[in-house]
Amino acid sequence: MAHDSSTMERKLQVLRVDYAEKLAERIDNISAYLTAMSQARGDDAARIAALEQVRNATHKLAGSGATFGFPAISDIAKDMEAACKDVLHGTSDYGSAFFDRLYELCGRLREAANTPIGSVVEETQEIASASGRNLKADVRQKALLVLDADAAEGEQIKREMERFGFDVRVINHPEKLEEELAKGPIDVLVSGLKFCGNKTAAIKVLGELRKKGGIGAPLVVYTSQDGMDERLGAARIGANAYLVKPMDMADLVHALDDVTEFTLREPFRVLIIDDDESLVRHTELVLQGAGMQTLALTNPFDVLDALDDFSPELILLDLYMPKCSGSEIASVIRQRQEYAGIPIVFLSGETDKDKQLSAMELGGDDFLTKPIRPSHLISSVRIRLGRFRELRSYMARDSMTGLFNHTTTKQLMETEIARAQRSNHKMTLASLDIDHFKNVNDTYGHAVGDRVIKTLARLLRQRLRGVDIIGRMGGEEFAAILPDTGIDEAMALFDQIRVGFSEIVFHTEEASFSVTISCGLAQFPDYDSINALSDASDKALYTAKHLGRNLVVRAE
Repeated sequence: MAHDSSTMERKLQVLRVDYAEKLAERIDNISAYLTAMSQARGDDAARIAALEQVRNATHKLAGSGATFGFPAISDIAKDMEAACKDVLHGTSDYGSAFFDRLYELCGRLREAANTPIGSVVEETQEIASASGRNLKADVRQKALLVLDADAAEGEQIKREMERFGFDVRVINHPEKLEEELAKGPIDVLVSGLKFCGNKTAAIKVLGELRKKGGIGAPLVVYTSQDGMDERLGAARIGANAYLVKPMDMADLVHALDDVTEFTLREPFRVLIIDDDESLVRHTELVLQGAGMQTLALTNPFDVLDALDDFSPELILLDLYMPKCSGSEIASVIRQRQEYAGIPIVFLSGETDKDKQLSAMELGGDDFLTKPIRPSHLISSVRIRLGRFRELRSYMARDSMTGLFNHTTTKQLMETEIARAQRSNHKMTLASLDIDHFKNVNDTYGHAVGDRVIKTLARLLRQRLRGVDIIGRMGGEEFAAILPDTGIDEAMALFDQIRVGFSEIVFHTEEASFSVTISCGLAQFPDYDSINALSDASDKALYTAKHLGRNLVVRAE
């Protein structure tokens, strides 16, 4: 869930205040451990136990202090932790110099606790910069401005693009362009290149406005002219795409996707495991500010349920936790075949390179050292997740549409049914098929048939949520899994998709045509296994075909 800047600042401030209020108690605990250690000089076991407590407590402060605006706390705590390690590793002893040093550092901790540095405003700005956006809620619609002298053509483009989820405004003369741009920001300008019989008029106006800085958005042009002069003129004014009439709306959508990077992607999912509640909440907030979905655990023994329920794409894992270490948790995760490839990134205050490498040998992929700047955390996580998705897509997705392939869709269906059973929530499965698709291939050729398939895939991605699972089951057959969705809601949604797809016009050199789809729906828990659910939705689809096609039918 994304946050706007004011919400982010407020939440970061709450975390800092909470951390500062608990800081004195944490330092008091360290002082108490020091006292226990000094009083246990005749009891080696008790002394070592107290020393371990000092090391663990200072390790946590070293990783968290700078994160919450106390960089001096981190520096002093690191010195205390290093002194403890020297004694535990036998390179130093419990002499009076050791105790004097620790008491001195403990006193400096108290002084540093009263002098925080930095502000949440700076941190918020860093998160926004690293996220590549102004911290605000993600908006699904892209704003288009269509400039077309033909009012009917402009309205036709408006209707077609609204079916794909775009927010569209239309003007019919270039003189209105500057005024319309002043009304509000647009994501792309879509313009014809001929006005009032003068094929160069639009290029001239667009070029002048571009020079003045009036057009900052990408520019897509379309025209009935396909000559070198027109293309060169469009290139000179910075056009990002050039389309020739008759213009297929599917081609326009693909062009808009390219120039605006509009393909909607589900947010990255990150599982955070750390027993330090303050750091967990801070890490969550930073990643959520970058538009990622997070699930945080302070008890590592909950990891197996979290893997099944949340299906993370990356795991951020603390190395030192009570009851078990992060490297042990990584080993357990790697025992699950379906999660063997998930990136595991250790996020710890451990600076010893040998120990970092030892932890990674047991299942980790990377090591980030606390404290870490928000921008570095966001970038590191995003790079790892991007590579993970790219590699996974080669194995899990259909190369033509980018949707999940048949095998992956079935696997995800099993996961969603198991999740619905545990949460006692509804889930709907949709089976879709393009009507008379063989006739499209036979009449217009397979290249046109591929364009129809890709257009339906794009429409499904646009109309469905990021959490919904869309798969191409083969040929012209598709499936969609809608978690937490009842069949009545799904009926209304897929009927809108059915109508929208039927109104899309495809153009070829021979003719223009439209295509329809049929859909069958089945709901969990009415059908409580993958086979029963799949059979029910398929039978409902066959019923829709039998009743004349271009229908959405629910399983009874």
